[in-house]
Amino acid sequence: KKFPFFCPSSHSLSRVNRFYEKEPDTLNWIDNFNTKNKIIFWDIGANLGLFSVYAAYKHRNIEIVSFEPSTSNTRCLSRNISINDLSEKIKLFQLALSNEENTISTFKETEFMEGSSISTFGEKYNYDGKYLPKKQTLNQYKLFGTKIDYLINNKILDVPNYIKIDVDGIEHLILEGGKELLKNKDLKEISIELDTMLTKENNQIIKLLEESGFHQKNKDKQGINNAIFKRNY
Repeated sequence: KKFPFFCPSSHSLSRVNRFYEKEPDTLNWIDNFNTKNKIIFWDIGANLGLFSVYAAYKHRNIEIVSFEPSTSNTRCLSRNISINDLSEKIKLFQLALSNEENTISTFKETEFMEGSSISTFGEKYNYDGKYLPKKQTLNQYKLFGTKIDYLINNKILDVPNYIKIDVDGIEHLILEGGKELLKNKDLKEISIELDTMLTKENNQIIKLLEESGFHQKNKDKQGINNAIFKRNY
């Protein structure tokens, strides 16, 4: 199938043009979702909504929640949901996820362009774990954030079966805020970006997921990669 994307910047257009070659493992992972029952898929760090829209086209019986705090990106994300007529399949949550419940913190962007991804919420370090000086922040604003477990426990959202997390360095904090969800057996698999340079954070992610009953399916890659964790049954 062919589907359109709203690309108001060179950066967003580049993302669309490289879609099939940039993260083929993620596409293959989405292709192989278990379709026996209805799928609930969370796209955390949805950006323009490329993977959200792809999953919506790929699977008929699917509910998608796209988390994206950047105001530049949510403008594109909402448009891409609309022009593909997917408002009944994709819910947009313009909030940040973290390990703190119901907090307002500063969202910092090192790029101010649609499709940008180098940002952080409530922290002073960048995607590479290094201190983020103020001069490198081109756009910042206060934003509401909360924990995954708060959304589930208060029945704001249903338990997902699959989660993709790509949030530039605070993946471990988001998982900390979802410890209760991680123990729920309805959650089958998690795709999460790991950077081998962030040893402490990666070890924290792996330890938490293993303690929650997951094992890593793809351990052979170095550098930045999307690791897929599957629940042990």
